[in-house]
Amino acid sequence: MLLNDLPDDCLWLIFDCFFDLEELIKLSQVCSKWSNLISIRFKRVKYLITKKPEDNIDYSKIWMTDPVNTLKHHNLRELLPNLRIVTVVDFLHRYQLKPRHFKKVITDNPKIKGLIGLRNECAVDLKNIEMISMNHMDDYRKVFQPDQLKQIYFGLLHVNKLPEYVEYFPNLKRLHTCLYGDERYNGPNLSKLKILEAVLSGWDGNEDNFDLLDFCPSLESALICCAPDDQHIDLLIKNYNLKDLVIEIPLVDYMNWSSIRKLLTKFPNLLHLAIRGSQDVADCHVEELVQLLLQIKLLDFRESNGITVKSADFLSKFCLKSNRSIKIYYDCENEPEDWPKYDTPQESIVYGFNFMKHCFYKSFSQLPFLIDDQINLLE
Repeated sequence: MLLNDLPDDCLWLIFDCFFDLEELIKLSQVCSKWSNLISIRFKRVKYLITKKPEDNIDYSKIWMTDPVNTLKHHNLRELLPNLRIVTVVDFLHRYQLKPRHFKKVITDNPKIKGLIGLRNECAVDLKNIEMISMNHMDDYRKVFQPDQLKQIYFGLLHVNKLPEYVEYFPNLKRLHTCLYGDERYNGPNLSKLKILEAVLSGWDGNEDNFDLLDFCPSLESALICCAPDDQHIDLLIKNYNLKDLVIEIPLVDYMNWSSIRKLLTKFPNLLHLAIRGSQDVADCHVEELVQLLLQIKLLDFRESNGITVKSADFLSKFCLKSNRSIKIYYDCENEPEDWPKYDTPQESIVYGFNFMKHCFYKSFSQLPFLIDDQINLLE
C-alpha cells in the first residue's frame, strides 16, 4: 500500500508526530490531500516558539528551525490562523528577529495576545497585545494603551520604575520581575494582581521589598526570592486570599525561624507552602506550622535540609488525630515516584492560569515566560 492510500485518520496520526514548522510546510507541498490534512494540524497551533519544547505531545505548540527564512517566505498568518503567542527572540541561541520579520504576523491581528522577546525599539503595532516577556521597556507609553497589559515578564526592573507600570497597567494579573535598587516600593496597589513572581532582595543584598505583597490585596499565588527580616514584616496587614506561597532563600541570605513564623501569620488561609534554601527550618518547627496554618494542605521543604522523615512521621500521626490531610515533600534518597518533580526544565509558554501546576514546583529561574489563561486550545 502506498503512503497516500492510507486512510485520513492514519495520515493525521503521522502528521501529529511532527512539531517542526518547516517540515510540516514541506509535507503540505506534496499534494493537495496532504495540504488539506496538515492545514487541520496547523489550526490547532496556538504558540509559535523558536526551540524544541520539552513536551513533544503538545499540539498547541510548534517551533521554527529557521525563523528568518520561514517568516520571509511564508504567510504564517494564513498558515497558523489561531496563533495567540509568538516568540520573536530565542533566548537560548541569542538571535533576534527584526520587526520586519514578524510584522505581517502581528500587526492588526486580534488573535495574537502575547509576545516573547519583545525589544524596546520595536516598531510593530501592539494594540492587541495583552502579555509580554522582555528585559525592559522605557517607552511603553508609546506602544501600549493604559490598562492594556495583563501580564508582564521582566528581567530587571528598578523599584522606582515599578509604580509607573502599576499605575499605567492597573489590570495586571501576573507580574514576574527581579527588582533592584535600595529604595522600598512606594506606589499604588496592584489591585488585580493574582500571581507575583519576584526577586525582592536589594541590589547590594542588604535591602528587601517583601512588603510589596502588602500592596497586592487580591494576590492568590506568589514565588518570592528573598529573606525578609522582622523589621519589614507588618503584622497589621494580612492577606486572606493568598493560597500558594513559595519562599526561595538565596544562598547569600539567611532567614531565621522567628522571621518565617512572623511572616506566615500574615497569610492565615495558605493552602500550599514551600520553603527552599532555609538553614533554620527544622523538624521541630513543623508542629508549630500546622498549628499556625489551619488551612494548610501541602508543605514542600525540598532544598531545605533541616526537614527529614521525622516530620513526615509526625504529620501522619497528626492527620489521623486531627482529621486533616497534609502532604509533605522533603529531600530524601529515594523520592517516591508519585511526588511532583522539582525544578523540571523551563517551558516558555504554558496554558491555564494555574500557579500550582506551572510554577509552584519550579525555581525562579525556571518559571514560564507567559501563562496563557485561555484553556480551550482546540476551539
